[in-house]
Amino acid sequence: MEVKTMKDTKVQKGSFYDMGYKALKEQKKPMHYVDLTKEILKTKSSKGKTPERTVIAVLMRDTHNVFVRVGDGVFGLSMLKEGYEN
Repeated sequence: MEVKTMKDTKVQKGSFYDMGYKALKEQKKPMHYVDLTKEILKTKSSKGKTPERTVIAVLMRDTHNVFVRVGDGVFGLSMLKEGYEN
């Protein structure tokens, strides 16, 4: 699996994908998708009723290998994965 960064992807600025990446990069540690959603919603508004479901869908469908699942509902950045395994 090739590890990519956001520079390698064409992602809409301000999207849940983009904001999730920024939040995880800032935290420098994996987060549960519910907590990640709360962090994203601090700076992004959502008209949807289930933003948590949107975030988990974005994380699970990541075709760019930017996100990595490290536990039940817990995700981090693939470029920081080695630091998560300590």
